[in-house]
Amino acid sequence: MTTKSLFVRLPMHTVKRTEKALTVLSLCCAATIAHGADVNEEQTTASPIDDGHKLHHLETVSVKASGQTLQEMVQPTKVISESELQQAAGSSLGEILENMPGVSNASFGPGVGRPVIRGLSGNRVKIAVNGSDAADVSAMSNDHAPMAETSNASQVEVIYGPGTLLFGSGAIGGVINVADERFHEIPLVDAQGKGISEGQVGFSVSSVNQGSELSAQLNSGFGKNWVLHLDAFQRESENYESPNGEVLNTSTQSKGLNLGLTHIDNNGRAGLAVSYLDYEYGVPNEENEAASITPNQFRVDALHEKFLFGGVLESVKTQFSVNNYEHDEIDEGTVVGYFDKQNIEAKSILSFGDIFGFSSKIGVHVNVQDLALCHDHSGCEDGVPNYSHLPWDGTKGTSFDTVTDDNGNEVEFAHDTPMPETQTLDTAVFALISKDWAQGKQEYAMRLDQRRIEADPVSIRPAGRENANHYDDKDFLAFTASAGWTWLTPQSKWGLSLAHTERAPQGDEIFWNGDHHATFSYQLDNPDLEKETAHTLDVTYQYFAGKTQWDAAVYYYDFDGYIYNELQAVKDPYHNNDVYQFVQKDAYLTGFELSWQYQLDQAWAVNVVTDSVTARLKSGTDKNLPRTPPQTLLMGLSWQTGHWLLKSHVKYFAKQDQAAQSESPTDAYHTLNALAAYEFEWDAVHMDVNLKMNNLTDELGRNHVSYLKDFSPLPGRNISLAVQASF
Repeated sequence: MTTKSLFVRLPMHTVKRTEKALTVLSLCCAATIAHGADVNEEQTTASPIDDGHKLHHLETVSVKASGQTLQEMVQPTKVISESELQQAAGSSLGEILENMPGVSNASFGPGVGRPVIRGLSGNRVKIAVNGSDAADVSAMSNDHAPMAETSNASQVEVIYGPGTLLFGSGAIGGVINVADERFHEIPLVDAQGKGISEGQVGFSVSSVNQGSELSAQLNSGFGKNWVLHLDAFQRESENYESPNGEVLNTSTQSKGLNLGLTHIDNNGRAGLAVSYLDYEYGVPNEENEAASITPNQFRVDALHEKFLFGGVLESVKTQFSVNNYEHDEIDEGTVVGYFDKQNIEAKSILSFGDIFGFSSKIGVHVNVQDLALCHDHSGCEDGVPNYSHLPWDGTKGTSFDTVTDDNGNEVEFAHDTPMPETQTLDTAVFALISKDWAQGKQEYAMRLDQRRIEADPVSIRPAGRENANHYDDKDFLAFTASAGWTWLTPQSKWGLSLAHTERAPQGDEIFWNGDHHATFSYQLDNPDLEKETAHTLDVTYQYFAGKTQWDAAVYYYDFDGYIYNELQAVKDPYHNNDVYQFVQKDAYLTGFELSWQYQLDQAWAVNVVTDSVTARLKSGTDKNLPRTPPQTLLMGLSWQTGHWLLKSHVKYFAKQDQAAQSESPTDAYHTLNALAAYEFEWDAVHMDVNLKMNNLTDELGRNHVSYLKDFSPLPGRNISLAVQASF
């Protein structure tokens, strides 16, 4: 594992392009810093879960997401509280969220778990940290871990569907927002106005992989207006055991540090935070090669929020982040792949009060990302190569192998760095207006995004380059609009959401042409990709009366020019692997989610959760889209009294035989999980003890949404113990 700098580093040949982006960012931020503030867009508190009860000390907490109570939210939204994060069966986002209705885990071994929402994944599901982009490369491929850590998170929000315009464009599937306390909202003082401190220490162990985790955080108020936040964690595990035996190359190591300082007064707050994440995890593979990935990220976040009293403009909020991300891909001790991504993001939101009965938000959002990489079996220890010293007249190189596919078409392959260096500049304006009405709430939003992708083939040898016009700038203009309404009664809530969403393709979807060893495939480029368009309908229903609660949702997503990775009728000439190319075809997704909770008496409760999604192309002989989650059914029972909480559930995964031509079906299986939680006070320290038992019957199961399902089954029986002390 090579050591990389923690400081943001821009290659010299990208500085000129980045200067243009920084100029735009500076103009974006100047006006907002002069004012500052908006309604809270990320944090808040806790919630009940679909899989049981919350402990009694959380029952009076107001449940919020993105600054609103769940009853106020128009878009379908779920929240995982801090106590539920402690009770979760795993540590990755996918493992933590996979028992939520409509959410699956696109696992790539125990080190990676990116959530899939309603069958949509990758660039269609945005992962955010306190409302800002996680700024990793996890959307490019399932073997890349999201850089959104939950070890010290206060909650995780899941916002379903495309009505997520405050967070960014293209998130047709939804948004996963991990919220922590690096920026505080209120001073941390006692009744006399003196600063106080609060802290937590947690420790856990697990049997299936000899895993252990240690985490800690401290929040300290001083000087009446200042709050200091510090958190850290360290986690490691060995190869895990499946019902078929040990799964090789699945060990993990992770650590991270987060430091934040916030100044809070009656008119708003301002904060600065720095964080560092470092992961190292094995990539299980069919040949049992010693393959691993070592991502690390250093990020700086800044926040300025100001409340204005007495005018139409109520608040202005500005968020700014700078991220340096890089990772090595190691095969048998050699760094065969290296990714380097620099990301700068700025977002400002102005919130207005009552104007003709409507409250509104207007925002500006700018994101600049520079991506460069290396792929070389002789080693990438020197980072991204630079071949600017070699002559090139702009014509296509000679190092291309031509293969005729099964349909008689000639396909050309190159075996060099698979992607040019790219800079993607996204600039957007958006607006949202909402109004309470007699029946509930109505909300309307729109967003206009301009994307420019500039490509520079300097990292590719001239012999492996396409013609110069292949790397011409790509410009896309995308428009998104959504509308939502809720109807409330004393015991129920109906919701209706409609959206028109346009998503511009990403640089890797257009330009990647080369091996992708982690998925045992070869990826062809497609510079002809255009933006995809989706028209969506989402209907939700909640019933909450007495001992019963129902939550239901049905949805239909209609895509024009859906971008997906299609299996080609040819094998690559270098490794005889499958060949894929991003193509566009019309498609649709439809499905439902249903959960029911019933309180049998003061102690006992039952719950049932089920979901299903169908994802298909509208034409062709192979209509099923790949890695579509199977239907699931969860049945749970819980008992809570005093300081004790006991619960268990059985989750059934149906057989998935509606598979694409390129994938194998998966058989049905079920898992039996149980939890025993006990909380108590010990000398002014609040203690939470969680004993978790997962897959108690040691059932063999294969996750259909995982690339690794055929040779990396789910973990076997696992007993884990987690203890947390709060003081």
